[in-house]
Amino acid sequence: MMQPLQSPLHVHEPHARSAEGAGAIDILRLLGAVRRYKWGILGLALVAALAAAVFVASLTPKYRATASIVLESEEANVVAVEDVYSLGRTGYEYFRTQFEILRSRHLAERVVRRLELDRDAAIASAAEPAQRPWYKPDLTALWPDWKKTPPIQLSEQEQSEATVRAVANTLSRSLDVEPVEFSQLAYISFESENPRRAAQVANAVAEEFIASNLEGRLAGTLQATEWLSERLATLESNLRDSEQALQDFRDSQGLVSVDGVTGLGGDELRSLTTRLDDARRARIEAENLLEEVRGLSGASPEELMTIPAVLRHELIGSLKEQQSAAERRVAELAKRYGPRHPKMIAAQTELESANRELAGEVSKVVSGIGREYEVALRNEHELQASWNARKSEIQNFNRKEFRLQELQRDVDTNRQLYDIFLTRMKSVSETGGFEKPHARIVDRATVPARPVWPNQQRIIIGVFIAALLLGAGIAVLLDILDNTVKSHEDVAQKLGAVLLGSVPRMKTDKQGRFAQFWEETAGNFAESVRTVRTGLLLSDLDSPPKVILVTSTVPAEGKSVLSLNLASALGQMENTLVIGADLRRPSLARECGLSPDHKGLSHFVSGVAELDECIEYLEDLQVHVMPAGLIPPNPLEMISSRKFVAALKVLRERFDRIVIDSAPVRAVSDAQVLASYADYIVYVVKADATSATQARRGLADLAAASDAHAAVVLNQVRQGSSDSYYHYSGYTHYGESPTS
Repeated sequence: MMQPLQSPLHVHEPHARSAEGAGAIDILRLLGAVRRYKWGILGLALVAALAAAVFVASLTPKYRATASIVLESEEANVVAVEDVYSLGRTGYEYFRTQFEILRSRHLAERVVRRLELDRDAAIASAAEPAQRPWYKPDLTALWPDWKKTPPIQLSEQEQSEATVRAVANTLSRSLDVEPVEFSQLAYISFESENPRRAAQVANAVAEEFIASNLEGRLAGTLQATEWLSERLATLESNLRDSEQALQDFRDSQGLVSVDGVTGLGGDELRSLTTRLDDARRARIEAENLLEEVRGLSGASPEELMTIPAVLRHELIGSLKEQQSAAERRVAELAKRYGPRHPKMIAAQTELESANRELAGEVSKVVSGIGREYEVALRNEHELQASWNARKSEIQNFNRKEFRLQELQRDVDTNRQLYDIFLTRMKSVSETGGFEKPHARIVDRATVPARPVWPNQQRIIIGVFIAALLLGAGIAVLLDILDNTVKSHEDVAQKLGAVLLGSVPRMKTDKQGRFAQFWEETAGNFAESVRTVRTGLLLSDLDSPPKVILVTSTVPAEGKSVLSLNLASALGQMENTLVIGADLRRPSLARECGLSPDHKGLSHFVSGVAELDECIEYLEDLQVHVMPAGLIPPNPLEMISSRKFVAALKVLRERFDRIVIDSAPVRAVSDAQVLASYADYIVYVVKADATSATQARRGLADLAAASDAHAAVVLNQVRQGSSDSYYHYSGYTHYGESPTS
């Protein structure tokens, strides 16, 4: 029968933290959680960065072009029509208004029409309205026909205007106007998938902004042109009347043009006067010569030749030279020949011929002097008549010219007034405000060489850092939500128990084995087992525990491996026996390399086999082993029987230390029964696996069944964690209380 339960097990309940530390954040614990999941966090960050790199590579890059403009604070004044319009362009409100105009839809539509962006397939498709999402069905299809609103039929021009407005809205969303604080400068930026298009739009916005303002200012001059137009119509009528009067006068007087006519008539009259004077002198000379010739009437040719006019005659002079030459020849030949010589006769004949010709020519010249006088007299009379007639014509033309000039002055005056008002009206209506625009472009946008979005390096680094932070947050959250026992602090805080020691997690081979205590006595695992052994022996110096129960909360926490290795460590100093008391899922025989049907505890308790047949000494381990034997049909009744108590009494007398490998506490009640026979309980808790709630309940169950001291061994602790052997001294935990 089962023995009565003894006093409660010596364990401590978790106590509350102090008020001061209740609200404090355990930074070391959070850092420990991050460090524990560091490879997972790094893997998450790398995967996220790789996914971000793939995603960013699939994105269409966008380019950003920027132009800068400066607003002029002074107003241009091309025409002198002041007070026609007033813009009030001073102060902060004016500049703010201009910057908002840069963002206006009207300006965007001007840019769209100028660059014909509505014909760009890429931009027009982006401006099309998005399709209705699946979660918002068009319920109008279910309505009766009489409830449906007929679609609006748009003309081709209206459809074109709608497209322009849609593209302008899209353009406005990609346009950024950034005024520079405390200045009149603003930056106009536009983003597009086409770098050349980005620069074109940015420059077009700046240019259309200036042009739009100029057009607006011109619209303000329409009021000035109204009264100018009315006045101009009156002046045009006056000018037309004066020009008609001038033309009628010209037509009536047969005038074509009077430009230079007066001066030409004066020059002609002066020329006639000169010619008349010359003709009068020529007539007087001819008259004097005629009187001289008449005074020599009947004179010989030689006498007539004394008259200078006859002597100066060309032909007379030539004939006189011929006569002189003939006389010299006759004189020369007379010296050699006689009068009848042929040469002398020929010379005389030549001389006579020259005399005759000279006499005849002199006679002609003398007779021509009278005719010359008559010609000179007639020429004088004709020139005098011409001079008189021309003088009368010029006097008559001067009277016409005076009237013509009077009419011309009226025409010129009317034309001058008309031109002044016409120029003023044109200046107001066409050129007003063009002398000084309200803004000017400082820097034109250039075609960007690199995309502004996406910034692959920044995005990937940002995603990597965000993933690191997310992973760290998840790690901290998992640590907060994790109810497992991971560290010696958890043993004290969550279990309220004493930590006997911690055993590191070892790397296993393909068969799942690792170097045991007896196989590698200098390793981390062996050192941690010795630490547990030392803590166990020092737990009660006056009455050291002889029967040691090793159990756990649930299966697969490593209690059988720890039982065997702890027994081997004790076997180095004392005669030690390890008993496989897990009669439901025995594993001690397998760990020791014994046959599963080897005689053991069940055989000895049932009396089937002797004690020596059930115990096997393992020389390598330096420990005696009693495996579980055959699995009995009633394990709990067997270990609760008097035979088991008697058998345990015999074993106490024979061995210095007895290590009992028990079944898990939460699985069956075998461990509670065995705890009533034990002097010390080693409670194995698998790190990062065992629920603290279940472990605490298991300890509570053992405390209700036995008054033996109990301590926790944290098994399979990851090397490098805060509970690793090389990160803290295991000896500091011997006998440590939960409050330490």
